[in-house]
Amino acid sequence: MQVFKCALNVIFRNKIFPLVYIVGLSFMGLFMAWSFDFGSQSSEFELARADYAVVDRDQSQLSHGIIDALNLSGERVEVADDIRAFQDAVAKGEIDYLLIIPHGYQASFEKAVQEQAALPMMDMAFSFNSLEGRFVNEQVENYLGIMQSLMLAYPDASLDKLTTDAQEILSDRVSVSFIESTSKVSAIDQLTFYLQWSTYSLFAGIVVCVGMLCSTFSRVDVRRRNLVSPLSYLSYNAQLALSCLMFVLIAWAWTFMLAVVAFPAAIEQMGAIALVWCALSVLVFCLIPLAVGYLLGQMGAADIMCNAVGNIVGLVLSFLGGAWISLELLAPEIRAFAQWLPCYWYNDACSQAAHFGANPSSQELFAVAQDWAVMLLFTLALFGVSLLIGRLRTQTMQAGGNAAATVVVR
Repeated sequence: MQVFKCALNVIFRNKIFPLVYIVGLSFMGLFMAWSFDFGSQSSEFELARADYAVVDRDQSQLSHGIIDALNLSGERVEVADDIRAFQDAVAKGEIDYLLIIPHGYQASFEKAVQEQAALPMMDMAFSFNSLEGRFVNEQVENYLGIMQSLMLAYPDASLDKLTTDAQEILSDRVSVSFIESTSKVSAIDQLTFYLQWSTYSLFAGIVVCVGMLCSTFSRVDVRRRNLVSPLSYLSYNAQLALSCLMFVLIAWAWTFMLAVVAFPAAIEQMGAIALVWCALSVLVFCLIPLAVGYLLGQMGAADIMCNAVGNIVGLVLSFLGGAWISLELLAPEIRAFAQWLPCYWYNDACSQAAHFGANPSSQELFAVAQDWAVMLLFTLALFGVSLLIGRLRTQTMQAGGNAAATVVVR
């Protein structure tokens, strides 16, 4: 078992890759799944309100109307008319919105309306840690727009009358009703999301590590030493395949056991059969990146090529497989194309297996088995191409691009 031990040593010497792709990205998917709160759904609508401050230097009918409009959007906080007080209130997050109405603003406003010019500006500031201040500012601009329209429509009306009408218009509210959703989401969906998101971490990690391992052993100088050794060709390939399979099993066990530990509520809701079939679905999918890594190794791909293929192809397959966004939100053409990719069938298998129930029917089991069959077909096709490429490379003068493998033909 010298080849087997040597292959594992090659992987452990490059342990940064499994740590980043398998361990690190698994925790990322775990945190993303935890961020979804499926249990707390509020059935009451609450209007967002903000803390604001107004410095009224004009003390006019229009400025009082602006303050009354602001009272509909939040709670007023008293702030001294001082630049240092303004800075402290905004910087410390005591207020979400600060408005300063300058002297003579009402006269400037009336003049601008009569001349149909741009409305005068007021000084304002927003909090850095919330968006409520911008919502309040929209209310102020809405009120001023209403006042401008009323002044143009009723030029002879008094300002008191226009202010009252503007307040009535601004205080109108739209009735809100709720439609209860018939679908209930449980903790199983968190587990399913984690398993589906793991397509990227498993694909990238296995492709990179297996690809680099097979590339290392497919170098011409290494192959020559192995061919002249007493070790049989069958035993050599069997040990190399066993080492790759061992790494795949470690990645599979880590990913699935992390799900079992992190989502105990989902494990309790799922039956034993559902749990086993989910685990087998992950294992069957792991064979696909194993075949891709073996293909890269037979091609003699360098480390940078293995990393590029693992990341780029993993991202594309995960997205088109529906791991990050529901395929129902995508175009029909993209959904049709996604069915030609293995991640689509893996995500479908995980979703169906996780929702089996205590006693799944034969039809449910057969549906997941069909997904496995499709993934196994992808695996066999990739392994077939790998064997063909490996056979062709053994007949070339430069197999793997190693300078020591140059053959001079006389």
